[in-house]
Amino acid sequence: MKTITDPKIMQLLQRFSTIQEEAWLVGGCVRDMLMERELHDYDITTSAPPDVVIKLFQSAGYRVVPTGLKHGTVTVLADKEPVEITTYRTESGYIQHRKPQEVSFTRSLDEDLKRRDFTMNAIAWHPVHGFHDPFHGREDIEKKCIRCVGNASLRMKEDALRILRALRFHCTLQFSLEEATIQAIRTHAQLLSCISKERIREEFNRIVLQDYPNTLLLLKDMHVLDEILKGYTKLMCRSQNNPWHIYDLLQHTDIALNHTAGYPLESKLAVIFHDTGKPQCEQIDADGISHYYGHAKQSVVLGEQWMKELRYDKKTIRTVLQRIAFHDYQLTPRRAVLRRYLSKFDNDVSQALLAMDVQLADQQAKNPIYAEDGIKTLAACRALLLSMQEEEQLLSLRTLAVNGTDLLTCGFQGAQIGSMLKKLLEYAIEDPSRNTRDQLLAKAKEEKDALR
Repeated sequence: MKTITDPKIMQLLQRFSTIQEEAWLVGGCVRDMLMERELHDYDITTSAPPDVVIKLFQSAGYRVVPTGLKHGTVTVLADKEPVEITTYRTESGYIQHRKPQEVSFTRSLDEDLKRRDFTMNAIAWHPVHGFHDPFHGREDIEKKCIRCVGNASLRMKEDALRILRALRFHCTLQFSLEEATIQAIRTHAQLLSCISKERIREEFNRIVLQDYPNTLLLLKDMHVLDEILKGYTKLMCRSQNNPWHIYDLLQHTDIALNHTAGYPLESKLAVIFHDTGKPQCEQIDADGISHYYGHAKQSVVLGEQWMKELRYDKKTIRTVLQRIAFHDYQLTPRRAVLRRYLSKFDNDVSQALLAMDVQLADQQAKNPIYAEDGIKTLAACRALLLSMQEEEQLLSLRTLAVNGTDLLTCGFQGAQIGSMLKKLLEYAIEDPSRNTRDQLLAKAKEEKDALR
C-alpha cells in the first residue's frame, strides 16, 4: 500500500499539532492510497475553526485563500499546489437537493465523516494515528463495492449530484454498486433536474470518457439517461428494420460507443448523437425495409439541441456536429474522393481521420455480415490518406493558387467571391495539377461567362 510521503503535505498536517488541534487527510486521496492509485487532490479536515486555520498558515508565510468560509473551507497554497482545509462540520436542510441550508462546525471527526457520500470516501488518515474508518470504507474498498454512508435514499435526496458521482465511480473504479445504492439512484434520478446543467455535463463527460462497456445501457438502466439527455431513450428504443442492422437504435449506439476506447470526448459525443435523426427520417420501401435518407443532417440538429442544453462550449459543439454530419459520407480509397472529403475539414488531415474514427465505430456496430466490407474500406481510406499526406501538399482554400483579390479583378463581387473560390477548390481537388493561377482564373472566367 502506498503511503503519503509528500513533504509539503506532511508539513501542513504537522503544523496543527503546534496549536493542539486535530488534522486528518480525508476523501479521495485516502481512498486512492488504499487502492495504490496515484495520489492527487489532497484534502485536509480539521478540528480548528477557519479563522484559526488562516492565522496558523499566514503566520508561517503560506498564501491562504478563503475559498468557502461559510462552509469552513480555506485553501492553502503549498509550493503553489492548492490544498483545501475544512473544519469538521455537520450539514442539514439541503436546498434544491444540492446545497446544505445550514452548516454547523463540530469538534467530532465522526460527525464530519458521517455527512460524506460513500463509505470509501469517508476514511481519514493521520501520519501518527493511521486510519480512522467508522463506516467500514476499507472493507468496501476490499470488496470493490460502492455503498452510501448511512441511509442511501437520504444521501441521494440531500445532494442529487451523488447519483452521477456514484455512476462515475462505478465506471472509473470498476466497483459494483451496493443494492440499496442502486435503488436510491433509480428512485431519485428525477432529482437531477435540480442540478445545474454545467455540473451534469462535467459528470457525464467523465463517465463517457471512462470507456466503460455499455455505458448508455447502464445510464438507461439506472433511469438517468433521459435526465441527462431529455427524450433520448424514448427516441432511440426502436427497431431499425433494416438488414444492415440487427440491434435497435439504442443498442447500436451503445455498441458503437464500446468501440471508441481512447477516442477524444468530441468523437464519443458524435457517436452518441450520430443516429438520433433516424426516427424522423424513416422511409419504408415496397419491401417493408426502412431507410433513413438524410438522417445525419437531422442528427446534427438534435445533437446541437442537447449540447446547448448542457452548456457545451461553441468549439466543442462545432467539432461534434461536423463529425456527425459526415459519419455516413460515402468514402472509397480514391485520391479524388479523399481530397473532396478533406475539403469538408478545411484540409485538416487530423480532423478528417478523427471523423473516420466515428464512421468506423458506426460500422463496427452494424450487422457483422455487412459491416466487414465497410471496415476494410475505411482502413484502406485511412492508409491512402496518410500516404497522400506524406506524398503531396493537400489542397485547401489557403493553398489555392488564386485568392479573393484575384477574383475581384475579374469582376466578381461580394458573396460571388466566396462561392467561386469554393468552386475552384473543387475543380483543383479533382486534379491537383489544375492548381495554377492561369488555369484557375481561366476556369473562373468560364464560370462567369456561363452565368451571363
